[in-house]
Amino acid sequence: MKAGRITLKDVSLACGYTVNTVSRALRDDPCLPVSTRALIQATAREMGYIRNSMASSLRSGRSHIVAVIVNDLRNQHFSDLLNRMDQELRKADYNLMILCMQLDDSLAENLIHTAISLGVDGILYFPNFGQRHYIEYMTGNGMPFVLLDRRVNDVEADTVRCDDFQGGYLAGQHLAALGHRKFLFLSGVEESSSQIDRFGGFLKAIGENGIPEENVRRVPGKQVEEALSQGSIEKYLHPMDYTAIVSFRDEVSYPVIAALQEQGISVPEDISIISFDNLRAENLCRPALTSIYTDKNIAEIGVKLLLERIKDPGLPPRSVVLPVQIFDYGTTAKVKCPS
Repeated sequence: MKAGRITLKDVSLACGYTVNTVSRALRDDPCLPVSTRALIQATAREMGYIRNSMASSLRSGRSHIVAVIVNDLRNQHFSDLLNRMDQELRKADYNLMILCMQLDDSLAENLIHTAISLGVDGILYFPNFGQRHYIEYMTGNGMPFVLLDRRVNDVEADTVRCDDFQGGYLAGQHLAALGHRKFLFLSGVEESSSQIDRFGGFLKAIGENGIPEENVRRVPGKQVEEALSQGSIEKYLHPMDYTAIVSFRDEVSYPVIAALQEQGISVPEDISIISFDNLRAENLCRPALTSIYTDKNIAEIGVKLLLERIKDPGLPPRSVVLPVQIFDYGTTAKVKCPS
């Protein structure tokens, strides 16, 4: 058995055709006889030949690979989007490469360098709030990209995201209309524009209802994430000097509901909870949870913008901000005793 990778030359020697003819047959060149293509392709399969995509991409200028740089693969919201992206990219004959920051912002630059050095055709990128220099690096290298889920100030680039300010505002108005006046806000990553906008929209809504900001106890995102990974989120639920919880994302809300139930506290009878992402849209087996998200497909729109950018780099920057709505599955209710 030959040591090392099977090459076009090996297939050529095995079937008696030139390397050029073998290459054309493996590309299924219609100018070659069907019998010749069939023989060469069968020989290549039997030998275990694998096409050298890097060499092909150097010749064609296209790798047909798109990199996605994401914050956290454990987050079901991202997993759902990645699944949709993969489906959409496959329709266009592209493969998906996933690069993960593992919630470590310092890895972002290295992952961008990796994607560019591997010759991907484009990048779908989930940025944090202060990453303007990373985006300028992609632009300077002529790399087509689309920013997903978040905004970055003072950057003109293809972007697809939800209206997170509107989302926070809807949460505040919804709970205020139910008579809630004191809140626990479980934050997301502080550098995320989604966290900044959702909390800002929430404060605007409650302010319009005469509720002071002092009535909101906010737990920073780093503490929330650490407690979530340690299974100790219940420590931030005390003291229970609130009647409603606003959670940055659904995956925090589910363990919170479980922790409350273990203490004999009913949702929404005793405490209401509302959050963001509407994970039930992708998995109806998930428990009921009132959540805010868009009814549009961020992944599909993001892939569409990226493929258009790859095809025509001269397009003007496009920003798509999707409206959001409340998907009310019954975890909020009128407060028992308004204070």
